[in-house]
Amino acid sequence: MTKNGMVSLMGEGDTPSLDLGDGLRIVDAEFQGEQRFNWEMFRGYDTLRVLTYSASVPAIVRLLDEFEFAEFEVVFGSEKVIGSFYDIIGFQNIVMSETRAAIKELPDERHARIIRKAQEGKARFLVLRQSKSHAKIYLLSNRNCGPRRVITGSANLSEVGLSGDQYETLTKYDDDPRAWDYYSRMYESVRAQAHDNVPLPQHRIEEAEIRIDQTPALDPKSGTLVIEPAQPSPGAVRLENIEKLVGIIKPRISPSLPSARNGKQTISPDNKRKVVRLLKIKEVSEAEHTWFSINRHERTAMLSGKSFALDAVDQKVKNDVKLLLRYFQNYENAFRGNIGRMQRDYFVLWAWLYFSPFMCDIRELATDKIRNPLFAIIHGKPQCGKTTLVRTLMVSMFGMAHMVNKQDFTGQNLRNLQYNYKRFPVVFDDISQKAFRNHAMDMIKNENEVPGLAEYPVFLLSMNADAKHFPPELIRRVLSVYTTTSLPLHDEALRQRLDSEVQDIQDGLTGHLYRRFLQEAMNRLDDERGQEDWLSLATGALQSIITESIDSPDTPTWCERTTWVEFANKRYDRPRARLRNLFDESTRAKRVGENPIGWMVEDCRITYWEPTDSFGRGKFNWNDMPAELIDEDASSPGRTVLNLDEVEQFLGAPSPFETGWQRRWPFFKSRNRGSAEAQ
Repeated sequence: MTKNGMVSLMGEGDTPSLDLGDGLRIVDAEFQGEQRFNWEMFRGYDTLRVLTYSASVPAIVRLLDEFEFAEFEVVFGSEKVIGSFYDIIGFQNIVMSETRAAIKELPDERHARIIRKAQEGKARFLVLRQSKSHAKIYLLSNRNCGPRRVITGSANLSEVGLSGDQYETLTKYDDDPRAWDYYSRMYESVRAQAHDNVPLPQHRIEEAEIRIDQTPALDPKSGTLVIEPAQPSPGAVRLENIEKLVGIIKPRISPSLPSARNGKQTISPDNKRKVVRLLKIKEVSEAEHTWFSINRHERTAMLSGKSFALDAVDQKVKNDVKLLLRYFQNYENAFRGNIGRMQRDYFVLWAWLYFSPFMCDIRELATDKIRNPLFAIIHGKPQCGKTTLVRTLMVSMFGMAHMVNKQDFTGQNLRNLQYNYKRFPVVFDDISQKAFRNHAMDMIKNENEVPGLAEYPVFLLSMNADAKHFPPELIRRVLSVYTTTSLPLHDEALRQRLDSEVQDIQDGLTGHLYRRFLQEAMNRLDDERGQEDWLSLATGALQSIITESIDSPDTPTWCERTTWVEFANKRYDRPRARLRNLFDESTRAKRVGENPIGWMVEDCRITYWEPTDSFGRGKFNWNDMPAELIDEDASSPGRTVLNLDEVEQFLGAPSPFETGWQRRWPFFKSRNRGSAEAQ
């Protein structure tokens, strides 16, 4: 060691002890000459170990491709100071994606050779968990103790860095024991922090960009990760691609991470599992080009340009059935309200969503398209499980819950999505009533104006809206599922337990139930009778698969075959109940205006009156009632005249308009009406 603390590599005598300390190091060297960089300086060696960072990936792959290294190892550091779990995930994901992209660009036989080396352990790609290395070190050697070479300096081993278009310098040490010892120890000290190996299986190379949840740091098997805050470095570079990825994942996974203690954050394997579950729920920013296509004739399907398998494994079908039945069982365990109706309605939505890729086929053949809804709306009070249900069903179909950002909910975008998504359902979550009125109403009413496409998607919207906010002409054109059943808002522990249960269910779904459903639906559609009622077909197919997959001889009561007519007749159950409650006997009057609020029956008509506001509006909303009930010509603000026969038919027996004496003598009403008509 010299007096000034610098390492002398060229001095005489014994090799000094080497200080690898922290921070910026200065190496004493002696200038012996220079030459222009040439890739041939890597030839003649059978082992190469590299410390670099992600910008060097294409050049690393070039070395693997052009040179026959028997042993090859790369440790990826980073220019960016990494001080959080988000940074680690982002950095590792970028490195893996760039590595795979570079290998994919090679001809098939050459990238197969690289993958084979990786599988044999002859090529290893390691990623720092918490990178503090800006150094570029290349250690070339031979296993038979031949010549050794160290290359280090300012230039990245990259196509850009070595192009000669910028002023860069590399320093080379040939057969220098002290240089080899110093840089080897530096390399090993950095490598000791790189526990995460970049996997390179063939099927993942075909898609260069990998899912975030596949990054090595998120593998629970890699154990507990302790993260210490990083010290700011004047030389650190802000890498935009990592920053962008961190911006996407941070708000989504932060709730599942523990708080830092004493400046350190400990990420356990359980924390990692929770993060992976959250990351499987993809956002639109990660799946901008999603589409689904089915060729019924050839029995093939494509998902975003890749083959979508339709073969289903029986055991995995049973697994998915078991998990989804467990999901529906949670309604009975945790929710409050009319659970049975909620389960039956949600089962209908499940059948509609599973069948949705075939809706474009059915509509092309149908004369009455109203029976084949292009839109579905799931709405109700907060905490009624709308969003969770839709996400879980989407995961059971495609392995991801792909939802479109609600900011993109505009009329023009809805049309664009019809062109781009093919048969993939377009899902919007938490749409406001204003946005719905402004952008969806006209499209639903003009449902026949579908672009001339062979394949187009359905639309599923979830909203916090009451049933009375939708007029009858709209309700009859959509599949509407409304519920007032919900979780108790005050029980936070119950909500957290249920959330954990749902994550476990989503994590276990395989997609094989949906594959089996698609096969069954296509078989039934081939039969002409299968095209008469899509809901009967879809609910019947689901019921059949579920029955075959469970050990119990009885399927749940909510899992039953339902026809479209049966479901459609229930759409007015709530308006029917509201109208019946309106005609309470206590507010019945003998003449109009006798009370501030009241009603009376006269000459086969019902007159209802109530106070109005300054705009002429009463408290009762008549907009969600069938139009044929109301006599518009005879009605006025605050006074609504209805047709008695139509109202009684709508409400069904018993009629709320008969007196006790009339109920005892049913013939009275018919005779009284006959006399009135004669007059």
